[in-house]
Amino acid sequence: MTRPVRQTLGVLLAAFIAVLAASCTGDTTAPSPVTTSAASTPATTSPTPTPSPEDEAALRAQEVVRAYLRAQTDCLTDPSTTEITCFDPVAIGTELVNLKNALTSAQAMTTRVVGEIAVASIKLQGVDLKSDAAASPPVVPTVVFDVCADVSGYNVVDKAGKSIVPPDRAATSPLEVSVYNYKYPDQPEWRVGYVVPAKGLACGG
Repeated sequence: MTRPVRQTLGVLLAAFIAVLAASCTGDTTAPSPVTTSAASTPATTSPTPTPSPEDEAALRAQEVVRAYLRAQTDCLTDPSTTEITCFDPVAIGTELVNLKNALTSAQAMTTRVVGEIAVASIKLQGVDLKSDAAASPPVVPTVVFDVCADVSGYNVVDKAGKSIVPPDRAATSPLEVSVYNYKYPDQPEWRVGYVVPAKGLACGG
């Protein structure tokens, strides 16, 4: 409700109370006419800016990176009951092969993970939406992030529940994460395709 409308209602309410008071005291004098201002000018609202294709791609790709890190727990907490397709919604190509190998190894060695990988920081490094499927290798829309993954609460344990992670492991892991979309502009098709240690990225820990 705009301010001028609130003021008008306030004046009308005051006039209504005055009429009630007059009727209670026997005063039949009509109340003074109430003057109102001209119709209020509607409030103007700024249109919501439409994100650029690059901005939208970066946003969707970042969501996938976070889902990819969560999958390290979701798919490996109980490997014996995990389907081999568990990582399909978050990874593709080289990284999907690596994750499936990790799952089959965990199943064979009866290891499992405990805890989660947290995102200490994530920084966009670049967005390239060029696409050329006929090229060799194919040119695929790509978003690249520098990620500091907090692994301090993430552990891998054997069948007896004993940790097999080296005790001197750093608390954070610097990663360069490339996210691809082979079906662009279909936004739900972003997948993590390549993960390597990020050179020169200081994460601490």
